[in-house]
Amino acid sequence: MKITLAGVVGVGKSTISQMLGAKHNYLVMDEPVEENPYLDAYYQDPKAMAFKMQVYMVMARSKQLKQAKITPNIIFDRSILEDAIFVDVLYELGYMDEVDYKVYMEFYNIVVLESLYLDDQIKPDLVVYLQVDPSIAIERIKKRGRASEQTVDEAYWILLNKKYEEWYQKIKDKFNVLVINANTKTPAEIVSLIEKEIK
Repeated sequence: MKITLAGVVGVGKSTISQMLGAKHNYLVMDEPVEENPYLDAYYQDPKAMAFKMQVYMVMARSKQLKQAKITPNIIFDRSILEDAIFVDVLYELGYMDEVDYKVYMEFYNIVVLESLYLDDQIKPDLVVYLQVDPSIAIERIKKRGRASEQTVDEAYWILLNKKYEEWYQKIKDKFNVLVINANTKTPAEIVSLIEKEIK
C-alpha cells in the first residue's frame, strides 16, 4: 500500500509517518529537508531562491516516486502532490514572478500530475490530509525550533493553510482521501484512525 501524509508545516506528519512505518514495516520516505542545499538560503531570501527551491523539491520527490515503483508498502511524509501548493503561496506573496510560476506549473501539470493519475504503480492508495488551525501549526513550528523556520512571517503559514484547504477541494474526488482534524488528537490517536482506514 502507498500512503501519503499531507498537511501544512507543523501538523505532525513526520512523527506520524515514523510511528506508522515502524509499527507496520512500511518504508518511510522523509521530506527531503536535511539534504536540501537551498533550504536555509530560501528562508533567508525566498524571492531569490523560490524557483530553485521548488525545482529541487520536485526533482527530489520524483526520485522518491521511482522508489515507490519497487516498494510494496511505503509512506510519504508529504508527497509530490503538494508541491504546487507551495508554488501558489510563493507566487501569491510575490516571491515568484509570473514567468517562473507559469513555467513551473506547466511542467508540474503535464509531467507530474499526468504521471500520478495514469501510473497505478505510483498513485497513492490513500491520502491522509491532516488538518490543523494555523495558530496551532505556528505554535508547533516555534516549539520545534528549526532555525530556518523561525524567521518566517506568520502570514506565510496562514496563507499556506488556506491553500491546503483549496488543494483538498481539488483532489478529494481524484484520490482516496482520509481527512483527520489534528488540532487536539495525539499522534497515536491519528495512527489508530489511519490503521482503521487501511483495514
